[in-house]
Parts: sequence; structure tokens; C-alpha cells
Amino acid sequence: MAVSDISLSGRVLSLLRRVGSRIVPDSGKRAIDRVRMRRFLSIIAPANVEYTRRYGLQVKRGPFAGMHYLDGVQRTSADLISKLAGTYEAELHPAMEEWLRDGVSLVVNVGCAEGYYAVGLARSLPQSEVLAYDISAHARAQCAELAEINDVAERVSIRSECTPSTLVDLPGSNVALLCDCEGYEETLLDPDLAPTLRGWRILVELHDFVNPLITETITKRFAASHEVELIASFPAQTVDVPEFQFMTARQRWAALTERPVPMNWAHLRPLEPSLR
Repeated sequence: MAVSDISLSGRVLSLLRRVGSRIVPDSGKRAIDRVRMRRFLSIIAPANVEYTRRYGLQVKRGPFAGMHYLDGVQRTSADLISKLAGTYEAELHPAMEEWLRDGVSLVVNVGCAEGYYAVGLARSLPQSEVLAYDISAHARAQCAELAEINDVAERVSIRSECTPSTLVDLPGSNVALLCDCEGYEETLLDPDLAPTLRGWRILVELHDFVNPLITETITKRFAASHEVELIASFPAQTVDVPEFQFMTARQRWAALTERPVPMNWAHLRPLEPSLR
């Protein structure tokens, strides 16, 4: 299958998921995701092993260049190569660079997974504290390990569930929230329940395949308090990354797309300058 065919297949899958989200129960969606991820890993896992054999476990480019990464995840990580090469979610690099340029005193990362953003931001914002939340005990253990590897464990507080009430007592300004929580953003990002959100910078992945109205809902909730920028994920494409040359076309596609179905983000900037 040609790369262009794979990219088209991804777009078709995205459309089907939007339609299916209206009629398929949540348990069915999770089962489909598991099958899709197994197929994706069958493409990228052998390349993960070879990449780390050749180039090691240090992030080469991007806002978190120099971060050391976890070993032993080559067979289970769908996005290891893109993180190590510095191409991971490159559409978010301008937002990350903006955060690093302006600085914040507190980063809240909901859905931290193994800690790429939580630890990366802690390294790059040495005066900031990071609250990293994930409901997976395995993810929390990995995040703790990654923080230790990168000597930021004392500034990364790792916790489990995050709810709107969790956010209420946090500072109202100079806070950045990064949210990737599989559709839970519709519940979490409610400024009526957590008024502190009205003063925060927010970067949220929008899981419209869970609920097609998530983007519309989030946009309306923050229209009065924030400038809302919608960020589309990059399609599969060829980039000039020399470390990718050993891979097949399918593996390069997988390394560039990070996930088979494209996702979109919203970058929310508070309109009141004093709250940024």
C-alpha cells in the first residue's frame, strides 16, 4: 500500500469514527481502538527497536531537546520515534514555544501518560512546578521514572484523578493546562464548575470521535474569556529527518502521524493580559 493510500485510509477512518461516535457504544469504541492500536504497533514497533539501537534514547529536536527517555517501551509505544526525533505533535511546537518564552509558575498536565510533556515542561521551565495527572497506575509509574531520569522529580507531583473540583483551589493566573484525556475534557473544562480556568492558558486535544460536539462545546464555554485557536494535526508527509532514512515508507508514515486517526487541538489564551 502506498503512503498516499495510507493517508487516505486515515482520513476515511476519521470520518467513519465521527459517524460511528453517534451510534456505537463506548465499549465498542474502546474495542475498535484496541484493534487499531495493535495494527499500528505491528508497523512501528520493529522500527522503534532499530531506531533506539542506532540513535539512543535522547530527544534530538523540538522544545524538549535533550530530554532522556524511557528504555523498555519499544514494543508498546506508538509514538516513541517521533518523540525521540523531536517531530511528535509538531503542530503544537509553536504553542509550547510560546509557553516557554512567556513562562508560567504552574503547569497542570491532565492525561500525562508516561510524562513526555510533564517532564519536558519541567526541564524547560526550571522555575515552574508541574502537577501530572493520569488515572493509569502504570502511566504514573512511568512518569515518575522519567522525572527521575531527567532530575526533575522534586518539581513534578504525580497524581491520579483530576476533576473540576481539583482545579478550583489552584491559582487563577500564571498557570498552563495541557489536557489529553480521551473525551473527559468535556467534563473537566467547565469554567462554571472551575472558575480558575478562565485565567489559564489551555491546550486541549479534542476527542470529537467520542462526542462530535466537544469542539463546539469547548469553544462556546471559553469564547468570552479566551482567544480560541483551533490547531489541526499534521497529515502524514515526508520530512527531512535523517534518522528516518532506514525505515520503510509505512514506518515513516507511522512515525510522522503518531496515531492512525488525525486529531485536533484547541489553544486557549486568556483575553485579560494580567491573567496570562
